[in-house]
Amino acid sequence: MRLGPAVLVLSLAAGAARADCGASGLYEGQALTDDGTKIEVTLNLYCDRDRLAAQFFTSSGDFPGSDVTAEGERLTMGFDTRAALGTMELTRKGEALSGTFDLAGSKGTASFARKGPALASDAMTPRLDLTPKQWHDDLATFARELPAHHANAFFSLSRQAFDAEVAKLDKRIDTANGDEIFVGLQQIAKSIGDGHTGMVAPRDRRVLPIEIAKFGGEFRIVAAGPGAAQALGARIVRIAGMRMADVWPRVMTLTPQGELDQLRRADALVYLARGYALHGLDIAPSRDHAVFTLVGDDGQSFDLDIAAIPAGADPGLTALSPERSLRNQNKDAAFWCKDIGDRTVYCGWRAYQDLALRAKEMLALLDSAKPDKLVIDMRDNGGGDNTVGYAEVLKPLEARADVNRKGHLYVLIGAETFSAAMNNAAQFQDETKAILVGETIGEKPNSYQEPRQFRLPNSHLVVRASTLWYAFRKTGPNVVAPDREIVPAWDDVKAGRDPVLDWVLAQKP
Repeated sequence: MRLGPAVLVLSLAAGAARADCGASGLYEGQALTDDGTKIEVTLNLYCDRDRLAAQFFTSSGDFPGSDVTAEGERLTMGFDTRAALGTMELTRKGEALSGTFDLAGSKGTASFARKGPALASDAMTPRLDLTPKQWHDDLATFARELPAHHANAFFSLSRQAFDAEVAKLDKRIDTANGDEIFVGLQQIAKSIGDGHTGMVAPRDRRVLPIEIAKFGGEFRIVAAGPGAAQALGARIVRIAGMRMADVWPRVMTLTPQGELDQLRRADALVYLARGYALHGLDIAPSRDHAVFTLVGDDGQSFDLDIAAIPAGADPGLTALSPERSLRNQNKDAAFWCKDIGDRTVYCGWRAYQDLALRAKEMLALLDSAKPDKLVIDMRDNGGGDNTVGYAEVLKPLEARADVNRKGHLYVLIGAETFSAAMNNAAQFQDETKAILVGETIGEKPNSYQEPRQFRLPNSHLVVRASTLWYAFRKTGPNVVAPDREIVPAWDDVKAGRDPVLDWVLAQKP
């Protein structure tokens, strides 16, 4: 998926310099990128302890920014779209704001008109504690706007089936709780079929401090936080008294119905550790905790009541056997490379921030190290701007005769290699001599992507809908499958091994 200059969205905290709160208010307008893309923007400028702060709500998302400063009628701020860093400069003229922005070298213009007084800073925070009438209104908006925003909402699910699901949820609203209604909305959104369409979960997800993986028919707890350490390595038999054979189909209803099983499985495993999902699916009686029935390696069964952590808290997860592989190093780095010896350079590619600079560093390392083998690890890459990845990483490597040779260039992929990362992985396979190793990517390469979002009027819940069709497979099956499939087994995880990278390192160029 492309996430370039079109993603001009930010949530700005108060800056270091005192700003003129006279510009406060609710503004509406648009940002126009240098490639002609128009993004509708709602801007909330409010005063926070005598400093100007701001929130931008647009169809592209909400992202944090920083350093709001004011000099006379001029406002300056920085922002981070999670795909790139940028700056914005606005000039106030009466009830209007206008100016320019620069996002990773791409420039554009922005203009806003004041529509009223500023909102409270938490006014747009999603909530689930609504009256039945408010939920009925939100459902009506959802049912009308999701098909209107999606490029082709009924490519897989029929309109008749969609309307039937909406009517079914509408009948439940008067007696359902907030978690059940949110889950119902998510089930309908995910029935559309593509991986980018769906509800954005509220901030208070009631996260259980565990990480769960599936090995064949077994579910194991592979990482745990405080209060759940006893569960490490144990096999899950039941959740809140319900057998996993019954839990799993329910959780799978919250996953994109038209994508491959690999992606649906990865998404469902996350929901198993979310209190709002277990509660909303009527698996657990509370969103705040759940009793897991577990079996240890000694064969003994025991129950463990696992409580959710506070919203925004770090779960402090500890793996059963901390993986010593390169994959787990530099987790905060979007793209990093290292000469690991044996004439091999390893690059971990997790995200797209500052990719042009990081790619230049990679090329310089290749020039100095002159390796026989380059490994690009994309297993944990959730996407960004595929055009930047193509221009800054793929094309330069394609042009290098020393790297772009069979047995010298490897790309590691997994079920959760998603969106732009999936697109770039498909391009590596089609346009270079790269050998793809790992697990089949769960998202289909020919699919609806490029999500845009809208908010429901009462709950302020965010709904994302895909707006463009992408085709990254011109021939053959609609899948990005590895040239060498290697799926880690329970014994690998237990021992802290990375069999995917180990296989690559064992190959002779």
